[in-house]
Amino acid sequence: MRTLSKLRIFDAWAILILVLVLAGFFLTPHDPMSQAFRSEALEGPSISHWLGIDGLGRDFLSRLWRGAANTAILAIACLAVSLFLSSGLVAIEQSGPSWCGKLVRMLVGLWVALPVIFIGLLLLVFLRPSPGALVLAVGFGNMAFAFRQIRVYWIGVRGALYVKSSEVLGSQGWRLFRWAIWPNLKPDLFALGRLLFAISALELSGLAFLGLIGDPDFAELGSILKQNQAYLFQAPMLVVLPGLFLSLMLLTTHLTKFHR
Repeated sequence: MRTLSKLRIFDAWAILILVLVLAGFFLTPHDPMSQAFRSEALEGPSISHWLGIDGLGRDFLSRLWRGAANTAILAIACLAVSLFLSSGLVAIEQSGPSWCGKLVRMLVGLWVALPVIFIGLLLLVFLRPSPGALVLAVGFGNMAFAFRQIRVYWIGVRGALYVKSSEVLGSQGWRLFRWAIWPNLKPDLFALGRLLFAISALELSGLAFLGLIGDPDFAELGSILKQNQAYLFQAPMLVVLPGLFLSLMLLTTHLTKFHR
């Protein structure tokens, strides 16, 4: 009972943090893109600007809040891309002919050796630098890892005795998946989703820090950190706070147990 209460507290905390982060799309006190306070650049916290002003005259609380929201949404998009592609590959590998399965496993084995930054640079040969290009880079980059995990989960559940028993009793197709496979597959998939979200957020912020996000004014935690790097000694909070926000998001993701 005590363990269950702790899990509910962590889940409530995670929901609260998620709501607060996503509120950055419409509740920022000032326009995070506007440079309306250039005369007050690098000033510290005040009643009007709780976290001060950055070097280009933008309200830093607004920019940080919007950056956290963008990072979360982009990481969720990366997670969706990775899970969609890897699930499709698992379906092909499991249901196709043996030569097809061997080909998929061989290609995934080669793909897993490619670092995400290489995939990002490769995509930028064909696409303009943008948040969308980073989502594709991170989503494709994590696809091989997600494929291997989902394949292990699927084989373990599909070959379990309770699934075989359900088949003997007449369950097939969607009915078999809905009542015998999915309830036992769901906890592992939720755990994988949490891990992929955290990895995606880190990789997105890292690529944005390297300048691969395109628009330098786009508010994302990695790009905000990069933009304020020059002010480390003048206004250290402009550099420290983006990292703290990202760490808080990752810690919250680690503490959640929605799948239980």
